[in-house]
Amino acid sequence: MVRKLLAFAVALSLLVSGAAFAQDVVWDTKGPYVDEIILPIIMDTEARLIALQRGDIHVLPGLTQSSHINRLMADPNVDITVSPGYHMFYLGFNMRRAPLNDITVRRAIAHAINRDEIILSLFQGYMLPLAEFVPPASPFFNPDTDVAYYDPELAKQILDDAGYIMGPNGVRINPATGQELRRMTIMTPTMEVAPTSAMLGEMVAETLRGIGLPVYAEPIDFNVLLERLETDVDGDRDFDMYALAWSLTRFPTHLYSLFHSKFDVPGANNIPGLRDPQFDAVAERVWTPRNLDEALEAAYEAQEILSWLQPYVPLYSRPYMDAFRKDIVTGYVPHLGFGAASNVRNSIWTPLNIRLVGQEQGGTVRWVLEQEPQGLNILTHNSAYDARIFGLVYGPGLIAAEPINNEDIPWEAERWEVGTWTTPEGTEGTKVTYWLRKDITWHDGVPFTAHDVKFTMDYLKEKQVPLYLDVWDNYSHSEIIDDYTITVYFNNVSYWHTYNVASFLAKHIWEDVEDYEAFVPWKEPHPTVPGLTKMIGTGPFVLKEYVPGEYVRVERYENFWAGLDK
Repeated sequence: MVRKLLAFAVALSLLVSGAAFAQDVVWDTKGPYVDEIILPIIMDTEARLIALQRGDIHVLPGLTQSSHINRLMADPNVDITVSPGYHMFYLGFNMRRAPLNDITVRRAIAHAINRDEIILSLFQGYMLPLAEFVPPASPFFNPDTDVAYYDPELAKQILDDAGYIMGPNGVRINPATGQELRRMTIMTPTMEVAPTSAMLGEMVAETLRGIGLPVYAEPIDFNVLLERLETDVDGDRDFDMYALAWSLTRFPTHLYSLFHSKFDVPGANNIPGLRDPQFDAVAERVWTPRNLDEALEAAYEAQEILSWLQPYVPLYSRPYMDAFRKDIVTGYVPHLGFGAASNVRNSIWTPLNIRLVGQEQGGTVRWVLEQEPQGLNILTHNSAYDARIFGLVYGPGLIAAEPINNEDIPWEAERWEVGTWTTPEGTEGTKVTYWLRKDITWHDGVPFTAHDVKFTMDYLKEKQVPLYLDVWDNYSHSEIIDDYTITVYFNNVSYWHTYNVASFLAKHIWEDVEDYEAFVPWKEPHPTVPGLTKMIGTGPFVLKEYVPGEYVRVERYENFWAGLDK
């Protein structure tokens, strides 16, 4: 068994380098082929597997449990695609409260956790151990980062040296109070929804109790977990630790948006509350490179600093394994870094290309949702389950990435040109001019124009939407050249600004929305088009129904600009 697991680990390392699991990827920019996608909400893991094997669902994204993978690999009707993942599963800390505000405690925890044991016992080697803050599938991964390696004796020594001596009850003493350390918890999703995450929480908690830290697992409802992470409570957050994952992008900008101190605000993504001036300076270099060489240098340095500060303990990165009923559907497209079905927000290719076997067009695909959406307001919700719907309805935006090498591909913008300008303060800034396609409409038939792009950027900045702080923070203004040409100005120079212009708010819908946090566009009927809601986009599918606890249904947008008849 050990030899088999080691062989699989070698295979996974080859996968990340692109030398194994090569798949013939056939894809097209036109679609969709199917009439509708129904997303049944099935929160129980076993029920999802049964539904796939019975043919009640056709797409099951994000396999993680080895027993499930092996079971489906043995099913002649199931195909599993494997793609290197821009994925990071981690243990996060609340650095606002003692004792986790002490770097020695966080580093001791990092040294106490055995990633290999987690991967072998929970995943039979199907995951890749990750101690760095960029996954190995990314070209920005720093393989030479000095990470906290597994050494439980060193973990104990670190705590001893910092004055956290072991008490008579097997619990360490807080040197600041002279009392036993308080009870701490690790929040995870429940066993029914995410069994490996729940089991991982139990394993890590038991490990930490073994070095004298009174830590216990706390499995809770996923949306309640997210609310506790995001909600400010008198300058604190209502958690100690949590175990979750990020699906990252093809760029290393998460090193800025997840950890820079300006994102330590409710609704933004610096959930641990890291505030370190040295790191902030490097993170700003990650965010403002003039070219990819500067980005790589800054990303490498940022990973080194984060590995010392340990706002997270990265645990593993998973290749995206997505299951399809190959006797029912075909045309699914594995995408480097994003999988074939795991990350629709960043990869539109499977929704565009999937179709029923033996049927060129039409029909229904059933694509499971593993969790109830947190809410379908694109300005306030960002769970993986919300994002799946957003990807179908809103599409990739101005620029997409092709699935083989993640090279740029024009989408809403036919072309773009990057330059610089002098800001009113006399500094150098970035300006990007986009020439938009002239055949795009919103789902209610209203043309998509430069006015929508300007409105989106202005609205995000005016309302200071925390979830999109990285989009609007450096935004200055936009200049509309004509209905389909716009120049967007930023107050600093950054290679990433080209990809950071948002265009997903329909001006004629959102201009009347004063309180975006209270807006429920998926529930409010469209003011002029019967059968539509105010949740309209320019993507290939239109939201038709969301029945909480049951399903979400989207239909092909007949006037989609990249439709098969275009």
